[in-house]
Amino acid sequence: MTAGEQIKQRREELQLSQEELAERIGVSRQAVSKWESDRSTPRGANREALCNLLSIDLSQTEVTEKSCFFRFAGWIAAAVLSLCAIWLWAHQSSAALASVPATPALQSVRFYDANQESVTPEAGWYATDAMESILIQWSGDLPPESAQMFFTPSGTETLDETELLATKVCQDGDGNALLLSAVPLHRESLMGHLWFQLNFPQDQTIVSDSFNVIFQP
Repeated sequence: MTAGEQIKQRREELQLSQEELAERIGVSRQAVSKWESDRSTPRGANREALCNLLSIDLSQTEVTEKSCFFRFAGWIAAAVLSLCAIWLWAHQSSAALASVPATPALQSVRFYDANQESVTPEAGWYATDAMESILIQWSGDLPPESAQMFFTPSGTETLDETELLATKVCQDGDGNALLLSAVPLHRESLMGHLWFQLNFPQDQTIVSDSFNVIFQP
């Protein structure tokens, strides 16, 4: 029972109106109305006079009200701490996801001559004698550890006949593109299939499509 309910109940038991109770204590009727509706609490001399007149004890009610207040404040504090913990967890999770490197993927393989003009295929074959360099581009956050160039002679189509023509160790500053020399492709009777492999950390590899190449100076 609240202080206001206790005051109202005892006043009605003594068959007093709000005006009569206010007059005996020396306050306004509005003050009594506010006490009974718990919009305010009698304090000091008014509390003492009210307790003596109505023979009630409001000290325990005050303790209860304070306990309720502190309990409510504790709930608010716990809710705020929970929200902070959830925000921190979400922030850390987002940061952890952001720190995960993107999966690498091959974007393009292009061939260029000495004038840095693009070498295009004729009837599905690339003339290696016209090539000066090979540009490989990929997507991802990290460069590969190495890039390899392989060649399989035409007619064999087996890995047993595949040759490793070149290996280039990549540097951190290479970004997302790598330039290879086409010199290993300048040799007599070369005709077959050219392909590339990028080797990333944690045993991740990317293998390109094969390109039909022929050396015909």
